[in-house]
Amino acid sequence: MHDQHSNTAPREWHGNKVNLRPFGPANITPAYLGWLGDRQLMRYSNQRFRHHDIASCQAYLASFEGSGNFFLAIYHEQRMVGTMTVYHNRQHGTADIGLLIGPEGQGLGLGRDAWGTMLDDLLASGVRKVTGGTLRCNAAMVRIMQACGMQPDGVRVGQELVDGEPQDVLYFARFAG
Repeated sequence: MHDQHSNTAPREWHGNKVNLRPFGPANITPAYLGWLGDRQLMRYSNQRFRHHDIASCQAYLASFEGSGNFFLAIYHEQRMVGTMTVYHNRQHGTADIGLLIGPEGQGLGLGRDAWGTMLDDLLASGVRKVTGGTLRCNAAMVRIMQACGMQPDGVRVGQELVDGEPQDVLYFARFAG
């Protein structure tokens, strides 16, 4: 199992197409800030309601320090193409994954590779249940979770508004073994 007292992700993960590395201060670039400010890219994320600048990104990164949770940069061909979060609840043996793929990384299977790589590692390392959630209208994210063998784990009907329309939040899970 991962070191419970680690300040950052303990290592790199290597998928078929991507490498996952701890996100660091050098990853807070104009391109990354551009992703967070891109209304189309963030249309399904609650991050769309927040203002992001270097200071807010530094504070978010600092929130992972000593937490046992991971904030990762997703690399493809030596270029950061996305980010991933892993929030552990060690008392319950669970972890929840979040994913953002920047515009230049979309449609290449990079999100699916990153998700599957982390999902498989977490389950192999002793986590008993891995979860993720997304809006029903985020078809790409739903496909990623289904392709990685995750099963429906609940629905919050009409939970969030996208362009003024209520949208269901879908939850998915995969158990070890």
